Amino acid sequence: MRKSLVFLVFAFVAVTVSAQKLSISLFNDLALQTVLITPETEGYKLIAGDLTVDLKVNQILYISRSGDSVLVRDVSKNYGTWRRASIVAQTDKGIIRFKPIMPAQPLRVYDDNLTFYVEFNRLMAINLVEQDKYIAGVVDSEAGPGAELEFYKAQSLIARTFALSHLDKHVGEGFNLCDNVHCQAYKGRSVRDPEILKATQETKGLIIVDSNNEPITAAFHANCGGETVNSEDVWLKSLPYLKAVNDPYCRSSRGATWEARIPMDDWKAFLEEKGVKVANLSPDDYVYKEKQRKVNYTIGGVTIPFADFRSKFNLRSTFFTIDISQSQIRLRGRGYGHGVGLCQEGAMQQARKKRTFEEIIHFYYTDVRIVNFSDIQPKENLETDSIAVDTLNRE
Repeated sequence: MRKSLVFLVFAFVAVTVSAQKLSISLFNDLALQTVLITPETEGYKLIAGDLTVDLKVNQILYISRSGDSVLVRDVSKNYGTWRRASIVAQTDKGIIRFKPIMPAQPLRVYDDNLTFYVEFNRLMAINLVEQDKYIAGVVDSEAGPGAELEFYKAQSLIARTFALSHLDKHVGEGFNLCDNVHCQAYKGRSVRDPEILKATQETKGLIIVDSNNEPITAAFHANCGGETVNSEDVWLKSLPYLKAVNDPYCRSSRGATWEARIPMDDWKAFLEEKGVKVANLSPDDYVYKEKQRKVNYTIGGVTIPFADFRSKFNLRSTFFTIDISQSQIRLRGRGYGHGVGLCQEGAMQQARKKRTFEEIIHFYYTDVRIVNFSDIQPKENLETDSIAVDTLNRE
């Protein structure tokens, strides 16, 4: 079967909640040429064309691009070149190590299956992974270990809402999602905190929808500094469920405050780019102090979005005051991130105070509902993924 048809079959099937596997492009921002693969558990097979080879635990395989084909070899044998090669677990407990060699990158560990082919002048590496394992990997990558179960449940809903509502994001490239921030950060299996996988399993299938029963844009950030932001203040698009809320829970967290100093000449040059006549300004004109978030900063009769300052000077947030110190601009800021949607450090604190994941979600997102994804899908789309997996492995 042709590669494009294989993935069209897979993409259609993966859209349903009953289909448990997603296809994730690994190291998607790199031009992979060679990777090293090592099974960590028993039961893996190498499948390439009509070739099937049982793999041993800790057996080393090199997967390389060879023109428009995939070269497979181990330390003592060359298995040949193929249009596609897959590493397939025979149980749902498969774990496999993955180390990019060219270009070199740190080792990662993945659940379930891998398949390789050449496209876009690179070796494509696709992780065919069970949905909850993927969600747990995303939560681990985006939130890290050491938080409460209820926080991880809230973060799982956010990750799942994005994933299940964007399964066609890379369909033209032959997979569902990539592993970087263009989709969601995914650095492999979740191993740092068992509460993360538990949270994904206990919220299985649940997503967040708006008043029209559509999956929301489940935005989140590290710390809001005490106030979240309206979506239109950042992205120019007003979403009724992404409204500013006062958040007292994050104000004493580690990401709540920051300070930056910028040379006065650099600050003036930026203002001049924006049309400000800095020669007419006095030192007091630069000073800006507000206790609440604002969208814009006005100086010399010119209004400049705070987002422009954040982008230009690589600031942690758009929530800051301005004064002058020793011929420098001193910024005293609050928060870390764009400020829209769920504040992670605020949500963590709420979970410590025994608030449930439902309460946390409803605190940050206005007039939303938590539903099972299957409840909003046409019944005729509910299929299994067995055909897709078999096709993927046997092409």
